[in-house]
Amino acid sequence: MDVNKFSPTGAIDKKHLVSLANYTEDEIYEILYKAKEISTRLFAGEKLNFLKNKYVTLLTKRSFARSRIAFETAVTKLSGIPMISTMHGSELETIIKDKLTMEAIASYGVNAIVVQTAEASDAEQIEKYAHIPVINANSKSGPCEALSALLTVWRRKGKLSGLKLTMVGDPAVYADSFIYAFANCGFDITLVCPADKNPPDEVINHCNQYGDLIITDSLDDGLTGADVVFVSEDGLDFTYTVDTVNLGLAKPDVIVLHTLPVLEDGNLSADVVASPAFAGLEEATCLPEIEMAVLSLLVGKVKTVL
Repeated sequence: MDVNKFSPTGAIDKKHLVSLANYTEDEIYEILYKAKEISTRLFAGEKLNFLKNKYVTLLTKRSFARSRIAFETAVTKLSGIPMISTMHGSELETIIKDKLTMEAIASYGVNAIVVQTAEASDAEQIEKYAHIPVINANSKSGPCEALSALLTVWRRKGKLSGLKLTMVGDPAVYADSFIYAFANCGFDITLVCPADKNPPDEVINHCNQYGDLIITDSLDDGLTGADVVFVSEDGLDFTYTVDTVNLGLAKPDVIVLHTLPVLEDGNLSADVVASPAFAGLEEATCLPEIEMAVLSLLVGKVKTVL
């Protein structure tokens, strides 16, 4: 479906956002349109009350992170009350695995739980126990980051479906959200990774339902003719490096997506980061807008008991 011909309803029939594996194209478009609407309303100076009198707690192991700041900004701009619980790894893991503790937290009047850990399984575990919305805010491969990438492409390219996307890196790092997000929206996807890093069959079969999926271990082959390039730096020990030379094989107006920070001597060269093709910063600025959209759709619809 052409995203520009989509007619949003302003609602989605989902309680949680842990992965995009079970989100439809329509539900993804609802989030993108809501992000666009919220951005327009905030730019016009409107005060938004989607989360008025609502408490949203962030469970995280980090005392500082870009995604943490994005979360707090998103909740505050929607007139909600953000609560941040920073814990050591073992402490957080103990809480996550304890059903009664999670049920108790939900009973304190918290309206949603945002989970910012390295493992998607943490949010999945909480989802089993909590009767309130659970949102996975993993800063590298989470669904909010993937939706931010989609919003960036839509703004830069004016469309989503029919574009050739090349994804460079270990699919195990980003499969649950990024691959599903792009596949569901009609991208033709090429994965560049070593042969022993191919994604699971279930991911491959899912992608093939929506468009073409090609897997190659050749970076040059993968970049040839690409409209969009997504670079992941986790998991491969920098087997591939995208630079301005091999990026020249892509379309002249190619854009490069990346979840910050860019690592020194990593999978993306400094000259690409300095080029007009790099959209990593724009992608990062889209994150609060996406989180506001998700929070308003999932949490804003839940009535607050005063």
